[in-house]
Amino acid sequence: MTETKKESSAKAILLPTLVLFLIAGVAALLLGFVNDMTKPVIARRETEETAAAMRAVLAAADSFSEARHAADGTLYYVAYGADGNVCGYVFTTHGNGYGGDITVMTGIDASGAVTGIEFLSIDETPGMGMKAQNEPFRSQFLGKTGRLTASKTAASDTEIQAITGATITSNAVTKAVNDALACFAQIDGEG
Repeated sequence: MTETKKESSAKAILLPTLVLFLIAGVAALLLGFVNDMTKPVIARRETEETAAAMRAVLAAADSFSEARHAADGTLYYVAYGADGNVCGYVFTTHGNGYGGDITVMTGIDASGAVTGIEFLSIDETPGMGMKAQNEPFRSQFLGKTGRLTASKTAASDTEIQAITGATITSNAVTKAVNDALACFAQIDGEG
């Protein structure tokens, strides 16, 4: 009788294990198939979103071409006007916000002034840090050059007025724009 109990105990363990293994295998195959099917759609959508953001931050541009900074390999875009001449650059940079990494696309004209910023990713506190996406905050960067700082008081030529209650977010966005301005200065110094 002990042998029969061992056999039925082994069956009770092995059969459900085998069924779960088969279910997990089929689910993994289906997920892999769906991932392969959606990969081109996701890539196309990301490309369209990037192109729309580039047009938003540098409206004077007719076309863009990818380039890499020779020294560190940073990817950026060269913007060309209708006349075919370089009218600016677009950089994607990051800052560490309260809710995580903030990715900012910054347009900079040929003279080194910020023409616009767009958020590619931001996950800050609703009602506070997310206010960085609003126009009153974003428009403060327009026309700015050089090194910027976020200030809790009134803004100046080199300051951005921080969002009340969201200083970390304000500093992160300002850092990202500063990184773009620094990249521009390096590229401009090469030419």
